[in-house]
Amino acid sequence: MSLLRRLRDLLRELGRATRASSVELIAWEHRELENLFALLVLGPAAGIPSPASLATLDLLPELERELVVLLSRARESGDPLAELVSTFDVT
Repeated sequence: MSLLRRLRDLLRELGRATRASSVELIAWEHRELENLFALLVLGPAAGIPSPASLATLDLLPELERELVVLLSRARESGDPLAELVSTFDVT
């Protein structure tokens, strides 16, 4: 019975390790998809050609958190251009 118990424990640990690895991979993919989404919508600010304007405007509410972070970093940078951009209240 000891051999069966060890085998069962081994398979249980393998299952845990596989699930943990899968969760990490899914979390990484989620972060990357968020970054890609933000790049598609906010890309024109960095000079990247954007998708159609109406589609971008429809998607902007989904990026409220990213816009708040962008504006707070612009305020904190001390750059004159950043200070100019931070005068536009988006929140």
